Amino acid sequence: MLELNKLNLKECFIKPEKKKRQDLRMRDPFIFTDQKRKLYFLFGTGAACDGAANIDPYFEVYVGENLDEFTGPYVCFEPPAGFWGVKHYWAPEIHEYKGKYYMFASFKGGIGQDRGTAILVSDFPEGMYVPWSEGYVTLKGHECLDGTFYMDESGQAWTVFCHEWTEMYYGKIKAMKLSEDLKYTLDEEPIVIVDLERDKLPWIHKMSDPRVGKEGYLTDAPYIWKLPSGVLLMTWSCYTDGTNGNEKNYVIAGCISRNGSMEGPWEHLPELLLNQDAGHAALFRDLDNNLKIVMHGNDAQHGSEYPVICDVQEEEDKISLIWR
Repeated sequence: MLELNKLNLKECFIKPEKKKRQDLRMRDPFIFTDQKRKLYFLFGTGAACDGAANIDPYFEVYVGENLDEFTGPYVCFEPPAGFWGVKHYWAPEIHEYKGKYYMFASFKGGIGQDRGTAILVSDFPEGMYVPWSEGYVTLKGHECLDGTFYMDESGQAWTVFCHEWTEMYYGKIKAMKLSEDLKYTLDEEPIVIVDLERDKLPWIHKMSDPRVGKEGYLTDAPYIWKLPSGVLLMTWSCYTDGTNGNEKNYVIAGCISRNGSMEGPWEHLPELLLNQDAGHAALFRDLDNNLKIVMHGNDAQHGSEYPVICDVQEEEDKISLIWR
């Protein structure tokens, strides 16, 4: 039985309740599996991430004993006074590192300031989280988001992130080394993994977003996974025309580094991993060590997105998703 009073949970102004996963409304879902306490913690981009009435934006967390039902929301990060991120709290991910729990999340600064991914820290996966990195750990002076974390076999920490299509027109995905304490990025030229102008993918679809009054080629949601073969896989999302007429779909694509190195070379998988108007995915293992992937469905129906979970089969140089 779920004993909520034994967890480090903080209630918000919305009363927590248990809901079926498909009834939760969020984008960019991420699941952290707590093997020690046999629990799942679900994070994402929800309504609270843009604030409400006189409430400043914050991040929420849900908790469950299985992957079908979750209880929440609870507060897992509230910005302290003077915090540089003032809006657009997006795409939180939780990674365990050296005995602590680190949240990689996107924020938009105030007027004249950038969008970027910052790192927060907590003693518990459910929070509360507090600012950790020295500002954001993506490119200074540029619009970036969706930063994720990867530790290579040498022990070098990396952040992989999107250089925004709203600035670049042709979106990019880049990687930079992090300091050992995850406070800042090292002063090196970023590695370019995806460049939609250079790579000329035949299925890519230019998008227009009336919310920002621009159009361009989007890159979203990089996530890094080492396959048993040693191949390094990166899942990411974008828009394509789909397979039926000119229907626009939000999809999951894949890139691989066959030598297992973040430096690459990287190559695009010829086939999409998923073409179901669902994406912004992250891989995780469940409490029985089965590999799963979580993403949001109903991408085209803003306000109706919900967390979707699929089983995953690892192959030599890709993964196969068992869509249910």
